[in-house]
Amino acid sequence: MATASDRDPGPPVRRARRAALVVAVALLCLASPAAQAGAQAGAPPSPPPTPALSQPPPVAMSERPSPAEVSTFPYQAPGQVGPTLPVSSCITAAPAQPSIEATPPAQQRLRIEQAQRVATGQGQTVAVIDSGVNPHPRLADQLDDGGDYILGDTALEDCEGHGTVVAGIIAAAPDPDAGFVGVAPEARILSIRQGSTFYRVQLPDQERPGQTRSVLAGDTTSMARAIVRAVLRGASVINISEAACYPSSDVSGAPIPDRDLQAAVRYAAERDVVVVAAAANLTDNCRQNGPGELSTIVSPAWFDEDVLAVAATDTGTGEAADFSIRGPWVDVAAPGTRIVSLDPVGAGLTATLASPDGQRGTIRGTSFATAYVSGLAALVRERYPQLTAREVMERIEQSAQVTSGTGGHNHAVGNGVVNPVAALSDVPNANQVAPPEPIEPARLDNVSPPAQQDLQRRTVAFLGAGIGLGMLGLTLLIIYAVRGYRGRALNRR
Repeated sequence: MATASDRDPGPPVRRARRAALVVAVALLCLASPAAQAGAQAGAPPSPPPTPALSQPPPVAMSERPSPAEVSTFPYQAPGQVGPTLPVSSCITAAPAQPSIEATPPAQQRLRIEQAQRVATGQGQTVAVIDSGVNPHPRLADQLDDGGDYILGDTALEDCEGHGTVVAGIIAAAPDPDAGFVGVAPEARILSIRQGSTFYRVQLPDQERPGQTRSVLAGDTTSMARAIVRAVLRGASVINISEAACYPSSDVSGAPIPDRDLQAAVRYAAERDVVVVAAAANLTDNCRQNGPGELSTIVSPAWFDEDVLAVAATDTGTGEAADFSIRGPWVDVAAPGTRIVSLDPVGAGLTATLASPDGQRGTIRGTSFATAYVSGLAALVRERYPQLTAREVMERIEQSAQVTSGTGGHNHAVGNGVVNPVAALSDVPNANQVAPPEPIEPARLDNVSPPAQQDLQRRTVAFLGAGIGLGMLGLTLLIIYAVRGYRGRALNRR
Protein backbone atom coordinates (compact mmCIF):
# COMPACT_ATOMS: atom_id res chain seq x y z
CA MET A 1 0.00 0.00 0.00
CA ALA A 2 1.42 3.40 -0.96
CA THR A 3 2.03 5.96 1.75
CA ALA A 4 1.56 9.70 1.56
CA SER A 5 5.29 10.18 0.89
CA ASP A 6 5.58 7.87 -2.14
CA ARG A 7 2.30 8.49 -3.92
CA ASP A 8 2.33 10.43 -7.20
CA PRO A 9 1.06 13.87 -6.13
CA GLY A 10 -0.69 14.38 -9.43
CA PRO A 11 -0.40 16.95 -12.25
CA PRO A 12 -1.52 20.03 -10.23
CA VAL A 13 1.14 19.49 -7.59
CA ARG A 14 3.82 18.72 -10.18
CA ARG A 15 2.96 21.97 -11.97
CA ALA A 16 3.21 23.89 -8.69
CA ARG A 17 6.61 22.36 -7.95
CA ARG A 18 7.89 23.23 -11.43
CA ALA A 19 6.62 26.80 -10.96
CA ALA A 20 8.42 27.09 -7.62
CA LEU A 21 11.64 25.81 -9.19
CA VAL A 22 11.41 28.31 -12.05
CA VAL A 23 10.81 31.19 -9.64
CA ALA A 24 13.72 30.15 -7.41
CA VAL A 25 16.13 29.91 -10.36
CA ALA A 26 15.01 33.31 -11.65
CA LEU A 27 15.55 34.93 -8.27
CA LEU A 28 18.97 33.33 -7.96
CA CYS A 29 19.90 34.74 -11.34
CA LEU A 30 18.81 38.21 -10.18
CA ALA A 31 20.55 38.00 -6.82
CA SER A 32 23.86 36.62 -8.08
CA PRO A 33 24.92 39.66 -10.16
CA ALA A 34 23.92 41.95 -7.30
CA ALA A 35 26.08 40.05 -4.85
CA GLN A 36 28.93 40.01 -7.35
CA ALA A 37 28.61 43.77 -7.87
CA GLY A 38 28.58 44.29 -4.12
CA ALA A 39 31.88 42.45 -3.87
CA GLN A 40 33.58 44.36 -6.70
CA ALA A 41 32.06 47.85 -6.95
CA GLY A 42 34.18 50.80 -5.89
CA ALA A 43 36.81 49.02 -3.81
CA PRO A 44 38.56 51.80 -1.87
CA PRO A 45 42.34 52.17 -1.88
CA SER A 46 44.27 50.60 0.96
CA PRO A 47 45.47 52.91 3.73
CA PRO A 48 49.20 53.58 4.00
CA PRO A 49 51.08 50.81 5.78
CA THR A 50 51.17 51.37 9.51
CA PRO A 51 54.69 51.80 10.86
CA ALA A 52 56.06 50.92 14.25
CA LEU A 53 56.46 53.77 16.73
CA SER A 54 59.78 55.33 15.67
CA GLN A 55 61.37 58.74 15.23
CA PRO A 56 59.70 60.65 12.35
CA PRO A 57 59.97 64.42 11.94
CA PRO A 58 57.04 65.64 14.05
CA VAL A 59 54.52 68.27 13.06
CA ALA A 60 53.37 70.99 15.43
CA MET A 61 49.89 70.47 16.86
CA SER A 62 47.54 73.42 17.17
CA GLU A 63 43.76 73.47 17.21
CA ARG A 64 43.06 76.33 19.54
CA PRO A 65 40.34 78.68 18.28
CA SER A 66 40.87 82.17 19.66
CA PRO A 67 40.51 85.77 18.53
CA ALA A 68 44.05 85.57 17.18
CA GLU A 69 43.44 82.16 15.52
CA VAL A 70 46.81 80.69 16.52
CA SER A 71 48.32 78.90 13.53
CA THR A 72 50.09 75.60 13.29
CA PHE A 73 53.84 75.75 12.98
CA PRO A 74 56.18 74.05 10.47
CA TYR A 75 58.12 70.88 11.09
CA GLN A 76 60.31 70.54 14.14
CA ALA A 77 63.37 68.49 14.85
CA PRO A 78 62.54 64.99 16.16
CA GLY A 79 61.22 65.44 19.67
CA GLN A 80 60.98 68.68 21.59
CA VAL A 81 64.17 68.81 23.62
CA GLY A 82 64.64 72.17 25.26
CA PRO A 83 63.31 74.42 28.01
CA THR A 84 59.55 74.94 28.09
CA LEU A 85 58.59 78.47 28.99
CA PRO A 86 55.22 80.16 29.57
CA VAL A 87 54.42 82.92 27.09
CA SER A 88 51.42 84.31 28.95
CA SER A 89 49.91 84.38 32.40
CA CYS A 90 47.28 81.76 32.99
CA ILE A 91 43.70 82.80 32.37
CA THR A 92 41.71 84.55 35.05
CA ALA A 93 38.00 84.59 35.76
CA ALA A 94 35.78 85.52 32.85
CA PRO A 95 33.70 88.72 32.94
CA ALA A 96 30.02 88.47 33.79
CA GLN A 97 28.08 86.59 31.12
CA PRO A 98 24.29 87.05 31.45
CA SER A 99 21.87 84.28 30.48
CA ILE A 100 24.63 81.70 30.43
CA GLU A 101 22.66 79.49 32.81
CA ALA A 102 20.15 78.65 30.09
CA THR A 103 20.41 75.36 28.20
CA PRO A 104 22.99 75.94 25.44
CA PRO A 105 21.62 75.85 21.89
CA ALA A 106 24.06 73.09 20.85
CA GLN A 107 22.75 70.91 23.66
CA GLN A 108 19.17 71.57 22.61
CA ARG A 109 19.90 70.80 18.97
CA LEU A 110 21.44 67.42 19.86
CA ARG A 111 18.65 66.55 22.36
CA ILE A 112 21.22 65.58 24.98
CA GLU A 113 18.75 65.26 27.86
CA GLN A 114 16.60 62.87 25.84
CA ALA A 115 19.63 60.73 24.99
CA GLN A 116 20.61 60.58 28.67
CA ARG A 117 17.38 58.75 29.47
CA VAL A 118 19.06 55.78 27.80
CA ALA A 119 22.73 56.16 28.77
CA THR A 120 24.94 58.50 30.80
CA GLY A 121 28.42 57.14 30.11
CA GLN A 122 28.60 55.00 33.21
CA GLY A 123 31.66 52.73 33.24
CA GLN A 124 33.44 54.64 30.46
CA THR A 125 36.72 56.57 30.60
CA VAL A 126 37.32 59.35 28.08
CA ALA A 127 40.93 60.46 27.72
CA VAL A 128 41.18 64.19 27.02
CA ILE A 129 44.59 64.78 25.41
CA ASP A 130 44.78 68.55 25.57
CA SER A 131 46.07 71.49 27.60
CA GLY A 132 45.17 69.83 30.90
CA VAL A 133 41.94 69.95 32.90
CA ASN A 134 41.47 72.12 35.96
CA PRO A 135 39.48 70.51 38.79
CA HIS A 136 35.92 71.81 38.78
CA PRO A 137 33.07 71.03 41.19
CA ARG A 138 31.08 69.50 38.33
CA LEU A 139 33.94 67.12 37.52
CA ALA A 140 34.45 66.11 41.13
CA ASP A 141 35.36 62.46 41.78
CA GLN A 142 35.52 61.68 38.07
CA LEU A 143 38.81 63.31 37.04
CA ASP A 144 42.08 61.38 36.81
CA ASP A 145 45.63 62.64 36.23
CA GLY A 146 47.10 60.92 33.17
CA GLY A 147 50.43 62.77 33.08
CA ASP A 148 52.01 65.88 31.63
CA TYR A 149 54.11 66.08 28.42
CA ILE A 150 54.69 69.84 28.74
CA LEU A 151 56.39 70.32 32.11
CA GLY A 152 56.48 66.75 33.40
CA ASP A 153 54.22 67.84 36.22
CA THR A 154 50.43 67.30 36.41
CA ALA A 155 47.61 67.13 33.89
CA LEU A 156 45.21 68.58 36.46
CA GLU A 157 46.41 72.07 35.61
CA ASP A 158 45.08 73.98 32.61
CA CYS A 159 46.68 77.35 32.02
CA GLU A 160 44.57 78.31 29.00
CA GLY A 161 41.27 76.55 29.77
CA HIS A 162 40.88 74.73 26.45
CA GLY A 163 41.08 71.23 27.91
CA THR A 164 38.73 72.10 30.77
CA VAL A 165 36.08 73.35 28.35
CA VAL A 166 36.45 70.16 26.29
CA ALA A 167 36.18 67.95 29.39
CA GLY A 168 33.10 69.84 30.54
CA ILE A 169 31.29 69.25 27.25
CA ILE A 170 32.06 65.56 27.55
CA ALA A 171 31.28 64.83 31.18
CA ALA A 172 30.15 67.77 33.32
CA ALA A 173 27.70 66.66 35.99
CA PRO A 174 24.20 68.18 35.97
CA ASP A 175 23.38 71.22 38.09
CA PRO A 176 19.77 72.02 39.03
CA ASP A 177 20.54 75.75 38.69
CA ALA A 178 21.95 75.56 35.15
CA GLY A 179 20.80 74.07 31.87
CA PHE A 180 24.26 72.99 30.72
CA VAL A 181 25.28 69.36 31.29
CA GLY A 182 27.98 67.15 29.83
CA VAL A 183 26.99 64.62 27.18
CA ALA A 184 28.14 61.67 29.33
CA PRO A 185 27.98 62.99 32.91
CA GLU A 186 28.82 59.65 34.52
CA ALA A 187 31.94 59.02 32.45
CA ARG A 188 35.41 59.48 33.92
CA ILE A 189 37.86 61.96 32.42
CA LEU A 190 41.52 60.95 32.07
CA SER A 191 43.41 64.20 31.55
CA ILE A 192 46.72 64.04 29.67
CA ARG A 193 48.46 67.37 29.18
CA GLN A 194 50.19 67.27 25.80
CA GLY A 195 50.14 70.75 24.26
CA SER A 196 49.31 74.37 24.95
CA THR A 197 49.42 77.72 23.17
CA PHE A 198 50.45 79.26 26.50
CA TYR A 199 53.81 77.42 26.49
CA ARG A 200 56.62 77.40 23.98
CA VAL A 201 59.71 75.25 23.66
CA GLN A 202 63.14 76.65 22.84
CA LEU A 203 64.89 74.49 20.24
CA PRO A 204 68.28 74.80 18.56
CA ASP A 205 67.93 76.65 15.25
CA GLN A 206 69.59 74.50 12.62
CA GLU A 207 69.75 77.42 10.19
CA ARG A 208 71.40 79.75 12.71
CA PRO A 209 74.08 77.89 14.70
CA GLY A 210 74.25 78.86 18.33
CA GLN A 211 70.76 80.36 18.37
CA THR A 212 67.34 78.98 19.27
CA ARG A 213 63.87 79.16 17.86
CA SER A 214 60.58 79.08 19.71
CA VAL A 215 57.77 76.63 18.86
CA LEU A 216 54.50 75.72 20.49
CA ALA A 217 54.61 73.03 23.15
CA GLY A 218 53.30 69.74 21.80
CA ASP A 219 53.87 67.95 18.51
CA THR A 220 52.82 64.77 16.74
CA THR A 221 55.44 62.72 18.60
CA SER A 222 54.16 63.74 22.04
CA MET A 223 50.60 63.22 20.78
CA ALA A 224 51.46 59.68 19.70
CA ARG A 225 52.94 58.93 23.11
CA ALA A 226 49.89 60.42 24.84
CA ILE A 227 47.55 58.19 22.79
CA VAL A 228 49.48 55.07 23.75
CA ARG A 229 49.46 56.19 27.38
CA ALA A 230 45.69 56.69 27.27
CA VAL A 231 45.21 53.16 25.95
CA LEU A 232 47.43 51.70 28.66
CA ARG A 233 45.51 53.66 31.31
CA GLY A 234 42.24 52.03 30.27
CA ALA A 235 40.50 54.70 28.18
CA SER A 236 37.55 53.47 26.12
CA VAL A 237 37.37 56.76 24.15
CA ILE A 238 40.16 59.22 23.29
CA ASN A 239 39.33 62.86 22.50
CA ILE A 240 41.87 64.74 20.35
CA SER A 241 40.79 68.35 19.95
CA GLU A 242 44.00 69.18 18.13
CA ALA A 243 45.21 68.85 14.56
CA ALA A 244 48.41 69.09 12.53
CA CYS A 245 48.06 70.52 9.03
CA TYR A 246 50.54 70.33 6.18
CA PRO A 247 50.34 70.72 2.40
CA SER A 248 49.71 67.53 0.49
CA SER A 249 52.68 68.45 -1.69
CA ASP A 250 54.98 68.02 1.32
CA VAL A 251 54.60 64.25 1.18
CA SER A 252 55.26 64.01 -2.54
CA GLY A 253 58.19 61.63 -2.79
CA ALA A 254 58.99 62.07 0.91
CA PRO A 255 58.13 60.11 4.08
CA ILE A 256 54.84 60.98 5.75
CA PRO A 257 55.84 63.36 8.55
CA ASP A 258 53.48 61.92 11.17
CA ARG A 259 54.00 58.18 10.96
CA ASP A 260 54.28 57.81 14.75
CA LEU A 261 50.84 59.38 15.11
CA GLN A 262 49.44 57.00 12.52
CA ALA A 263 50.92 54.05 14.36
CA ALA A 264 49.48 55.30 17.66
CA VAL A 265 45.89 55.65 16.43
CA ARG A 266 46.11 52.20 14.82
CA TYR A 267 47.39 50.86 18.15
CA ALA A 268 44.35 52.37 19.89
CA ALA A 269 41.82 51.12 17.35
CA GLU A 270 43.19 47.59 17.45
CA ARG A 271 42.90 47.62 21.24
CA ASP A 272 39.23 48.55 21.03
CA VAL A 273 39.52 52.27 21.82
CA VAL A 274 37.45 54.85 19.91
CA VAL A 275 39.64 57.75 18.75
CA VAL A 276 37.72 60.97 18.00
CA ALA A 277 39.71 63.77 16.35
CA ALA A 278 39.03 67.32 15.17
CA ALA A 279 38.85 68.14 11.47
CA ALA A 280 40.83 71.38 12.20
CA ASN A 281 40.05 75.06 11.95
CA LEU A 282 40.90 77.41 9.13
CA THR A 283 44.23 79.20 9.76
CA ASP A 284 47.18 80.44 7.73
CA ASN A 285 48.68 76.94 7.70
CA CYS A 286 45.41 75.01 7.74
CA ARG A 287 44.09 76.11 4.36
CA GLN A 288 40.66 75.15 3.12
CA ASN A 289 40.35 72.29 0.64
CA GLY A 290 38.28 73.44 -2.31
CA PRO A 291 35.82 71.32 -4.31
CA GLY A 292 37.64 68.53 -6.08
CA GLU A 293 41.06 69.40 -4.65
CA LEU A 294 43.13 68.14 -1.77
CA SER A 295 45.75 70.73 -0.89
CA THR A 296 45.80 70.34 2.92
CA ILE A 297 46.27 67.15 4.91
CA VAL A 298 44.86 67.13 8.46
CA SER A 299 46.36 64.69 10.94
CA PRO A 300 45.33 62.49 12.67
CA ALA A 301 41.91 62.98 11.05
CA TRP A 302 43.06 61.65 7.68
CA PHE A 303 43.86 58.21 9.17
CA ASP A 304 40.17 57.62 8.66
CA GLU A 305 39.96 53.87 9.19
CA ASP A 306 41.16 54.30 12.77
CA VAL A 307 39.76 57.76 13.61
CA LEU A 308 36.31 59.33 13.81
CA ALA A 309 36.98 62.75 12.25
CA VAL A 310 34.63 65.55 13.32
CA ALA A 311 33.77 68.77 11.52
CA ALA A 312 31.93 71.73 13.05
CA THR A 313 28.54 73.15 12.15
CA ASP A 314 27.06 76.53 12.87
CA THR A 315 24.77 75.95 15.83
CA GLY A 316 22.19 78.39 14.53
CA THR A 317 21.85 77.09 10.97
CA GLY A 318 23.02 73.50 11.30
CA GLU A 319 25.18 73.94 8.19
CA ALA A 320 28.95 73.48 7.99
CA ALA A 321 30.86 76.22 9.80
CA ASP A 322 33.01 78.37 7.53
CA PHE A 323 36.11 77.75 9.67
CA SER A 324 35.84 73.94 9.56
CA ILE A 325 38.37 72.30 7.22
CA ARG A 326 36.79 70.10 4.54
CA GLY A 327 38.21 66.76 3.50
CA PRO A 328 37.24 63.27 2.35
CA TRP A 329 38.20 61.93 5.78
CA VAL A 330 35.44 63.91 7.57
CA ASP A 331 33.04 61.38 9.09
CA VAL A 332 30.46 63.39 11.03
CA ALA A 333 29.81 66.90 12.33
CA ALA A 334 28.57 68.49 15.54
CA PRO A 335 27.82 72.02 16.76
CA GLY A 336 30.96 74.15 16.96
CA THR A 337 29.65 77.65 17.69
CA ARG A 338 27.87 79.35 20.60
CA ILE A 339 29.56 76.91 22.98
CA VAL A 340 29.06 76.96 26.75
CA SER A 341 31.04 74.82 29.17
CA LEU A 342 32.77 74.79 32.56
CA ASP A 343 34.67 77.89 33.63
CA PRO A 344 38.32 76.78 33.98
CA VAL A 345 38.98 79.19 36.87
CA GLY A 346 35.69 79.17 38.75
CA ALA A 347 32.80 77.03 39.84
CA GLY A 348 30.42 78.26 37.16
CA LEU A 349 30.19 78.34 33.38
CA THR A 350 31.82 80.29 30.59
CA ALA A 351 31.11 81.13 26.96
CA THR A 352 34.53 82.71 26.30
CA LEU A 353 38.19 81.73 26.34
CA ALA A 354 41.34 83.83 26.42
CA SER A 355 44.19 83.67 23.90
CA PRO A 356 47.84 84.11 24.93
CA ASP A 357 47.58 87.84 24.23
CA GLY A 358 44.85 88.12 26.87
CA GLN A 359 41.97 88.81 24.49
CA ARG A 360 38.76 86.92 25.05
CA GLY A 361 36.59 85.50 22.33
CA THR A 362 33.52 83.31 22.07
CA ILE A 363 34.16 79.59 22.25
CA ARG A 364 33.97 78.02 18.81
CA GLY A 365 35.83 75.45 16.76
CA THR A 366 36.03 71.84 15.69
CA SER A 367 37.67 71.16 19.08
CA PHE A 368 34.32 71.47 20.80
CA ALA A 369 32.35 69.67 18.11
CA THR A 370 34.79 66.81 18.72
CA ALA A 371 34.02 66.86 22.44
CA TYR A 372 30.30 66.40 21.72
CA VAL A 373 31.06 63.34 19.60
CA SER A 374 33.44 61.87 22.20
CA GLY A 375 30.66 62.16 24.77
CA LEU A 376 28.30 60.41 22.38
CA ALA A 377 30.84 57.62 21.86
CA ALA A 378 30.88 57.08 25.64
CA LEU A 379 27.07 56.82 25.64
CA VAL A 380 27.11 54.27 22.81
CA ARG A 381 29.81 52.23 24.52
CA GLU A 382 27.70 52.03 27.66
CA ARG A 383 24.48 51.25 25.78
CA TYR A 384 26.04 48.63 23.49
CA PRO A 385 29.05 47.14 25.32
CA GLN A 386 29.30 44.33 22.78
CA LEU A 387 30.27 46.70 19.96
CA THR A 388 33.91 47.06 18.99
CA ALA A 389 35.50 50.48 18.65
CA ARG A 390 35.07 50.49 14.88
CA GLU A 391 31.45 49.35 15.22
CA VAL A 392 30.81 52.26 17.60
CA MET A 393 32.26 54.64 15.02
CA GLU A 394 30.14 53.09 12.29
CA ARG A 395 26.99 53.37 14.39
CA ILE A 396 27.60 57.06 15.03
CA GLU A 397 28.18 57.61 11.30
CA GLN A 398 25.11 55.65 10.18
CA SER A 399 22.81 57.45 12.62
CA ALA A 400 24.01 60.92 11.64
CA GLN A 401 21.44 63.32 10.24
CA VAL A 402 22.09 64.57 6.72
CA THR A 403 21.92 68.35 6.49
CA SER A 404 19.72 70.06 3.94
CA GLY A 405 20.96 70.14 0.37
CA THR A 406 24.05 67.97 0.91
CA GLY A 407 22.73 64.87 -0.83
CA GLY A 408 24.47 62.42 1.50
CA HIS A 409 28.16 62.11 2.38
CA ASN A 410 30.24 65.18 1.59
CA HIS A 411 33.60 66.69 2.49
CA ALA A 412 32.11 69.38 4.74
CA VAL A 413 30.09 67.35 7.27
CA GLY A 414 30.76 63.75 6.27
CA ASN A 415 27.71 61.62 6.95
CA GLY A 416 25.92 64.51 8.64
CA VAL A 417 25.34 65.95 12.12
CA VAL A 418 25.46 63.38 14.92
CA ASN A 419 22.09 62.27 16.27
CA PRO A 420 22.56 60.92 19.82
CA VAL A 421 18.96 59.73 20.19
CA ALA A 422 19.16 57.74 16.94
CA ALA A 423 22.61 56.36 17.78
CA LEU A 424 21.24 54.98 21.05
CA SER A 425 18.13 53.49 19.41
CA ASP A 426 17.88 49.83 18.49
CA VAL A 427 17.50 50.78 14.81
CA PRO A 428 19.64 53.84 14.03
CA ASN A 429 18.63 56.00 11.10
CA ALA A 430 20.62 55.01 8.04
CA ASN A 431 20.05 58.05 5.85
CA GLN A 432 23.06 57.94 3.58
CA VAL A 433 22.04 58.21 -0.04
CA ALA A 434 25.30 58.51 -1.94
CA PRO A 435 28.82 57.10 -1.57
CA PRO A 436 31.64 59.44 -0.56
CA GLU A 437 33.90 60.72 -3.28
CA PRO A 438 37.11 58.68 -3.50
CA ILE A 439 40.45 60.25 -2.71
CA GLU A 440 42.77 60.26 -5.69
CA PRO A 441 45.98 58.48 -4.57
CA ALA A 442 47.96 60.17 -7.35
CA ARG A 443 47.78 63.44 -5.45
CA LEU A 444 50.04 61.95 -2.82
CA ASP A 445 52.19 59.95 -5.23
CA ASN A 446 53.16 56.73 -3.47
CA VAL A 447 51.03 57.43 -0.37
CA SER A 448 47.52 55.96 -0.41
CA PRO A 449 45.16 57.93 1.86
CA PRO A 450 42.86 56.08 4.27
CA ALA A 451 40.00 54.02 2.87
CA GLN A 452 36.61 55.69 2.80
CA GLN A 453 33.28 53.99 3.35
CA ASP A 454 31.91 52.43 0.17
CA LEU A 455 28.22 53.07 0.59
CA GLN A 456 27.41 51.92 -2.96
CA ARG A 457 28.79 48.47 -2.26
CA ARG A 458 26.85 48.32 0.99
CA THR A 459 23.64 49.33 -0.78
CA VAL A 460 24.11 46.76 -3.51
CA ALA A 461 24.90 44.08 -0.95
CA PHE A 462 21.75 44.96 0.99
CA LEU A 463 19.80 44.75 -2.27
CA GLY A 464 21.19 41.30 -2.94
CA ALA A 465 20.40 40.20 0.58
CA GLY A 466 16.86 41.55 0.22
CA ILE A 467 16.33 39.66 -3.00
CA GLY A 468 17.64 36.50 -1.37
CA LEU A 469 15.25 36.88 1.54
CA GLY A 470 12.41 37.52 -0.89
CA MET A 471 13.32 34.37 -2.80
CA LEU A 472 13.34 32.33 0.41
CA GLY A 473 9.97 33.70 1.50
CA LEU A 474 8.35 33.06 -1.88
CA THR A 475 9.72 29.55 -2.03
CA LEU A 476 8.40 28.74 1.45
CA LEU A 477 5.00 30.17 0.47
CA ILE A 478 4.81 27.96 -2.61
CA ILE A 479 5.91 24.87 -0.67
CA TYR A 480 3.26 25.63 1.94
CA ALA A 481 0.62 25.92 -0.79
CA VAL A 482 1.74 22.66 -2.41
CA ARG A 483 1.64 20.79 0.88
CA GLY A 484 -1.79 22.19 1.62
CA TYR A 485 -3.08 21.06 -1.76
CA ARG A 486 -1.60 17.57 -1.34
CA GLY A 487 -3.06 17.28 2.15
CA ARG A 488 -6.50 18.16 0.90
CA ALA A 489 -6.14 15.62 -1.96
CA LEU A 490 -5.18 12.85 0.46
CA ASN A 491 -8.08 13.64 2.76
CA ARG A 492 -10.49 13.26 -0.08
CA ARG A 493 -9.17 9.82 -0.99
